[in-house]
Amino acid sequence: MKAVTAEEMRRIDGGAIEQYGVPGAVLMGWAARVAANYVLDNFPGPGSAAVFCGCGNNGGDGFAIAYLLHNRGWRVSVYLAGDAGKISETARTYFEMCVKSRIEIVPSNGEGVSSIDIASADIIVDALLGTGFVGALRGPAADAVALINRSGKTVISVDVPSGLPSDGAGPDGEAVRADVTVTMGLPKISLVTYPGKRWTGKLVLADIGFPLELTASPELTTEMIDLEYASSRFPGPGDADAHKGSVGHALMIGGFEGMEGALLLAASACFQAGIGLVSALTTHGSRSVIAGKLPELMTAAIPGTGSEDIPAESVADSVSRGLGAFFGEGRPAAVTLIGPGMGRGPLSRAVFRAIIENRRLYGLERIIIDGDGLFHFAEWLAEGGAADGDLIITPHFLEASRITSVHVEEMKGNRFAAVKSLAKKSSAVSLLKGPATLVSDGENTRINTTGNPALATAGSGDVLAGIISSLACRGLPSLDAAALGAWLHGRAADLFVAETGYAAMKASDIIAYIPKAVSEIAGTGRSC
Repeated sequence: MKAVTAEEMRRIDGGAIEQYGVPGAVLMGWAARVAANYVLDNFPGPGSAAVFCGCGNNGGDGFAIAYLLHNRGWRVSVYLAGDAGKISETARTYFEMCVKSRIEIVPSNGEGVSSIDIASADIIVDALLGTGFVGALRGPAADAVALINRSGKTVISVDVPSGLPSDGAGPDGEAVRADVTVTMGLPKISLVTYPGKRWTGKLVLADIGFPLELTASPELTTEMIDLEYASSRFPGPGDADAHKGSVGHALMIGGFEGMEGALLLAASACFQAGIGLVSALTTHGSRSVIAGKLPELMTAAIPGTGSEDIPAESVADSVSRGLGAFFGEGRPAAVTLIGPGMGRGPLSRAVFRAIIENRRLYGLERIIIDGDGLFHFAEWLAEGGAADGDLIITPHFLEASRITSVHVEEMKGNRFAAVKSLAKKSSAVSLLKGPATLVSDGENTRINTTGNPALATAGSGDVLAGIISSLACRGLPSLDAAALGAWLHGRAADLFVAETGYAAMKASDIIAYIPKAVSEIAGTGRSC
């Protein structure tokens, strides 16, 4: 499913009217019917509704909803935040229907609505402002939003909560805090990303008859990572005559002294997501800890790292010899993951530089950077390093801030814009961790729909990096590998919480549930 900006939604709406001949008033009536039916299906009635309307087309939806609820025996009052003479032509059709039906209409007359008494209303319908709104609320609309928010009533917003922009940013001031948002056609970016999701409440998607050619257009470059997306991207069962070398080989570099667990978590997740071979390149001291902990994992040490006193100028040669322990046997890595448990010391820095600067010499065509690798990557970019080739990066906000030099709070203010900027700055497919994780290559963006707060646990990111490594090894393009990895990671956590009823977990719990998440999209299990 696509997700859209305000401008993209405007083009879809205009296309339906101009190209397909669907009258605007018909679209408005269909939208109102879906919203009114949600009220009728979910609230005992006939009840009482206070419907707040603006003068634009969103207000027209509100007038039509008021008419439909009134026709079903509800007590309805319409509160108009604006001048009735300024109601749009399309909306006026439904305004006149309310007038002729003798529905109570209370205008603000430019004097505000703070004195309106809505104590007897069972629900509030917010149809003040639509998807095109930006900026701060003023005048009667601001008064109406303040009244709605302090009412304590159940609030259903039409299309978007009034005062919330559509394109990913949070509100510039107060906005309606909806319990339910019934949005038309496709989800708007702010309804499915943070910070906007805090104002959205439960999101209900209303199919109001927009032509599929418009809502599925390739010109819409943002998609939701939902079950349909995951199922369509997951690699098939493969060749029945496959062997471990043909199912994919991931190389993982990290797990240096004291941080071996990070690499072990990534490798375990990689195996659970389905891969033929995983190799670990680490220091001599860490190899003695890692070897045998995960029986399936092949290990090798970077020569000369017994005491971590290897001269920096010798690191590139030592890394090359360390890689020879694997590649000398004719098993080139399809993907290299660098960073989990790598540390930030001089040796770690030198190893990272050796990999990123000699990747083609080493035959490492596809690289995923996670954990401490992102610290070194940010430093390398700041010093003039130019990323090229097939890269995936998986930062949280602080790591992304180091790469972009944009403050964390500014990034959090519009995460959709932030991930696109991050991808362009890094020249890498970028996965920005957090609730509603975002993935972008700078032009195409994906928004994840799985996951819960229990994912905020040590090692969770290492597990995610391991899942993505497995998917990338199996031939998925980097954008799809990162997006599908985010879905599986979040879905495994959702399944754990649903099955155990426990909202806290360890990273290893996520790993244990990866096969169940995979089974939902691989055709061997049932989806929820």
